[in-house]
Amino acid sequence: MKKIGIYLVYVLAVVFIMLAFACGTIAFAELGYSAVLVFTFGYAFALLSMYLIFILHELGHAFCGYLTGYRLVAFGLGNFLLTKKSGRLHLSRTAVLKNVGAQYIGLKEDESDQRIILMLAGGLIVHLCLILLATLFGFLTTNWYFAGTWIYLNLSLLLFNALPVGITDGAKIWELLQHPENTKYAYMVLRHSAQTLLAPQEYDLKDFTMPVDEDARGSFAESIEILQGVVFILDDHLETAKKLFQSLLERTEHSLSETSCQLCLLQIALLEGDNEKAEEYASNRGVKSFLSLKMADMQMIQAWYQFKVKNDVAQTRKAMKIARQKMNSSRMLRDEQCYYENWLAELEKALAEGV
Repeated sequence: MKKIGIYLVYVLAVVFIMLAFACGTIAFAELGYSAVLVFTFGYAFALLSMYLIFILHELGHAFCGYLTGYRLVAFGLGNFLLTKKSGRLHLSRTAVLKNVGAQYIGLKEDESDQRIILMLAGGLIVHLCLILLATLFGFLTTNWYFAGTWIYLNLSLLLFNALPVGITDGAKIWELLQHPENTKYAYMVLRHSAQTLLAPQEYDLKDFTMPVDEDARGSFAESIEILQGVVFILDDHLETAKKLFQSLLERTEHSLSETSCQLCLLQIALLEGDNEKAEEYASNRGVKSFLSLKMADMQMIQAWYQFKVKNDVAQTRKAMKIARQKMNSSRMLRDEQCYYENWLAELEKALAEGV
C-alpha cells in the first residue's frame, strides 16, 4: 500500500510538471505570439524557471544552514560546482552526486547544535514560499498562466523532495525525526563530504568512521557503515568487508545504499577473482551508472572489470587512462588515493607482462 501511495505521488508530481509547461505555452499564446514562438518561449520559460527554482531550493538550504551555524562548502548546478576554499570560490565541472539538478554542502561548526532538520527543510520552505508568491502574483496581475507555471513547478518539486524515500530531503528529515540519535552519523557524513572537497589529502577515510549501533537504521547510519566497509577493503580485510556489505544489502531500504553495496561487492569479487559474481554485480543498472563516472576510483574498478571479466584490453586501457588523468585531481582521501594508485600500478604490470 505504501508503494502505491509513493507511485501516486510520483504520478501527481509529473502531472504538475506537464501542467507547468502547458501554462507556460498558454501564457505566451495569450500575448499573441505565433504557434512556433508560443512553444519555443513557453517551454524555454518553464525550463529556465525550473533551473531557477533548483537554485533557490539550494539557497534555501544555505540560508537555513547559515541561521543554524553551517559554513558554506559547496554549491552546484548540474555538472558545475562552486567550492569555497580559504574564502575563495573555485569552479569545477564535477558534481557531488550524479543526475542531481542542484547541490549544497555545508559544514556544521558547532555539532552540539542539533538543528540539522531546519537546514534540511530549507528547500521545502522555499517551495512553499514560492507557491505563495506566485499565487499573490496571480491575484495582483490576473495573469494566472505565468503564475501557474511557478505554482505547478513548485508543487511538483515539493512533492518529489518531501517524499520520505531515497535521498530526498523528506527522507532525511523523516529519518532524523524517527531516529534523532542518527544526528551524529549525519554530521559525520557532512564532515566527510566537506573534507573531500576542501582538502582530501589531509585525512584518511578511517578518520570518518565510527561505531554504528547494531539496531541503527536509516541512510545516515548506512553511509557510515559503507565507509567502514571501504576501509576494510583498503586494509585488505576482504572477508570482513564482504560480510558487512552483504548484511547491509539484505536490510537496506535505500536505493543509493543498495547500489553502493553492490559496487563494493563488485570490487571485492574482482580482488578475489570471482568473475561470475563480478558479472552479476556489474550488470546492475545503478552500478553501471556509477562505473560510467569519470572518477579515478570508479575507472579503476571499470578497468579491472574489463581486464578480468571482459578480457577487453582496449576498454581496460581506456579506463586506465581516465583513472590516471583524474588521480591527482581526485576527491579521494589520502589512504584511498594511495590504494588506487597501487591498484593502477598492479594492473599496468599485469598488462605489461601479458597476464
